[in-house]
Amino acid sequence: MSGAAIILMVISIVVLWGGLAASIVAIVRRPDRTDWPEGWEDDGGPGGRPDKPVEHDT
Repeated sequence: MSGAAIILMVISIVVLWGGLAASIVAIVRRPDRTDWPEGWEDDGGPGGRPDKPVEHDT
């Protein structure tokens, strides 16, 4: 392998694993929201509560 190929490979690995590490840190620092504001239970929007799956009539 040439020097340029090795440098490009190292940069690609750093970007890939760095993105994974940043994603893990972000999800650990801010997990799913649990403090919903008043009135979110009956917002009347599609799907209703945001923590439940959307149910469709078929």
